[in-house]
Parts: sequence; C-alpha cells; structure tokens
Amino acid sequence: MIEGRAATKREGEGEGTRFAALDGWRGVCAILVVCFHAPVSGASEANGVIRSAFLFVDFFFVLSGFVITHAFFEPLRERREYGRFFLARLFRVYPLHLFMLAVYVAFECAMLFAKGPGDAFRGGTSIAGLVDNLLMVQSLGFMDSLSWNYPSWSISAELVAYAAFAAVVVSMPRLILPFCGLAVVAGLPAIAILNGNMDASAQLGWLRCLAGFGLGVILRRAVWREGSEVEARRHPKSWSVAEAAAVILVAVFVARLGGTVLSVAAPLVFGLALYVFAHEGGILSRALKTPPLAFLGVISYSIYMTHAFVIDRFHNAASVVGKVTGWNPFVTGSDGRELIGPQGWQGSLALAAILAATILVSAVTYRLVEKPGMALGRRLQARGKAAAAASAKPAGA
Repeated sequence: MIEGRAATKREGEGEGTRFAALDGWRGVCAILVVCFHAPVSGASEANGVIRSAFLFVDFFFVLSGFVITHAFFEPLRERREYGRFFLARLFRVYPLHLFMLAVYVAFECAMLFAKGPGDAFRGGTSIAGLVDNLLMVQSLGFMDSLSWNYPSWSISAELVAYAAFAAVVVSMPRLILPFCGLAVVAGLPAIAILNGNMDASAQLGWLRCLAGFGLGVILRRAVWREGSEVEARRHPKSWSVAEAAAVILVAVFVARLGGTVLSVAAPLVFGLALYVFAHEGGILSRALKTPPLAFLGVISYSIYMTHAFVIDRFHNAASVVGKVTGWNPFVTGSDGRELIGPQGWQGSLALAAILAATILVSAVTYRLVEKPGMALGRRLQARGKAAAAASAKPAGA
C-alpha cells in the first residue's frame, strides 16, 4: 500500500513502466479499508465487500511485491546496494508513521492532563505498545494485539518483506522465485491452520505480507512480459471485459469468502486482478487514471495511516454530542460494535464525513510529512554515496 506512485517506476533511474491504473486501485482500496474500520451504521454495515474489506490489505502486499520488483530488482542485483535500498524504503514509510505516533501520544497526554491517570497509556495505548510501534515490530507477535495507530502493523510487515527481498536479490538473485514460491505455498496454508482466516495482523502479519509480496514478485519476474501493455491497448473491448470480470471476481470473493478459511486465497485473486489491470487495456483502467482516482492513489499511504485517528476523533465527537444533547448517537451493530447512527442514513452521513475528513487530512500529511520524509531519505543517500566515492579515491588524488 504503501508504495507511492514513484514506486511504479525505477526511482532515481527514470526507467520502467508507470502502472497508473494500479495507482488508482491503491486509492480505491485505501478508501475501502477506511469504510471497513469506520464504526457506522447504514449501507456500509450491510455491504459484504466492506464488511470484509480488511482483505484489501493483501492487494497492497501483492502490488508492493510487483512494483518493487519492477523498480528495484535489476538495480539491486547489479549494484548490491542493500543499505541504500532499505534506507529509501524506511524513509518512505517511517516519517509518517512516526508523525502519527506523535499525534496519538499528544492526544493521550492531553487526555491525561484533562482527566487524570484513568486509562491513559494503558491497553491499546500502553507504553509497551508504543515501544513496539517505534521499533516497527508490531506484526512480529511480540504483543497479543495491535496498539496505537493499529493500521501500521502492515508497514511493519512490509519492512520485513523489503529486507528479505533485498537480501535474496543481493546475495542469490537466482533463488528469488523459489523463495517467493515457498512464501506462497507454505505461508498461506500456515495462516489458514494457525489463524483460521486471512485476518492476521499482530501475530502472523509478517507471514501474510511475505506471501502476498512474494506472489507480486512472481507475477513480475515469471509472468509479466515487457511491452504486453502496448499490445493490450490495441484490444480495448477484450480487455474491458477482462477488467470487468476481474472486478466481479474480487467483489464476490471478498463478500462471500472474506470471513472463511478460504480467504487465505486472497493474494491469488488479487494477483489475477493486478495482472489484468497492469495491462491498462480496458475502459476501467482509463477510469482509474482519471484525476480524482489518481489523486487518491498519490495520497493513499496517508489515507491508510491517518484514518484510524480521524475515526477515533469522530467517535469522541459523537459521544460529546450525545452527552450534551441527551440523544444517543450510537447503535449496536450485528458484530457487537458500537456504531454511529441509530438510523442508517445517519451512519451513511457519518461515513461520508469521515471519508471527507480523512482525505483532507491525508492531503496535508502527504504534502507536509510524506514528501519531506522522502526528500530527507534521498539527501541522506546522496551524502552516503558522496562519502563512499570520496573514500574510494586514491591517496593524493
């Protein structure tokens, strides 16, 4: 998810294909994840796709493996710059992660000051959880549940995938496909056995990511053919049918099987859809490249990382309104959650407000946190490269 639009080409190289339609998909999936987490009544609660939209995180993992391989496999194999690659990935994800953690801590401190000790820095906002998040190990099973900015578990898992990918490409690139195949054929059954479905995060999130990421690597290295997108654009009707079929397959799979053990097949379903849309041959691909969806793709990482905080504050606001007016703004959902909106239209209105606020906040964090963070990473890489070049000069040169 996590990779921004620049990751769809070789960063710093100016080479490779831009998969603009996949950028649009990234934005759509980020919005679906927000809808999944939003505690609201109405149409979203009854929608099977949204009820199981946690699966779209697996689309991000497959997409990440595909575009990272496309952008970095050859440069990594040729130059073996493991540290430079990992530093770039770290500065792609960590600055916004750290910023959101600081926002959560600031809010917790404000509550501590206003209300006293109470439940401050306990449970989901414990000090142990804060350390877990700072070290980016929240998907490795050190704690039983997620904490603080809970969606960030997938960023922790992505770093594991980045590290493993780079290690194999730098040291034994010919084994990248066997290792990725092992991650898929062993990882998915392991998740099914140990977790019962694909909704693994705090305990097996790293394995879930490796399986999806590995499938993305396989698609790019073993299936994708350079230039195939050019041929696909000559047959728009056929590819429009293929794209529509892929969307229907994804929707039916998520709605019908999202809560079952068969949900572990999500990377395979998303991999097929990704392969179809990477060709950009049909009408739906063109729609995904329109400015509104392209913009959502650009800020998708910010959407993913900020939406939990926005949702929590909407819940707080609804509670305050209820206390002030005496009106109960909540209803118990079918899954036992406390949902905003005693009537469906109220929940749908709350969801629209949550989405609008999340997009607005994300546009700001993208501009003020994400982009400066990536720029800082590039400057550090440039300094390191210059220092290495200087040290390699012969004495007296």
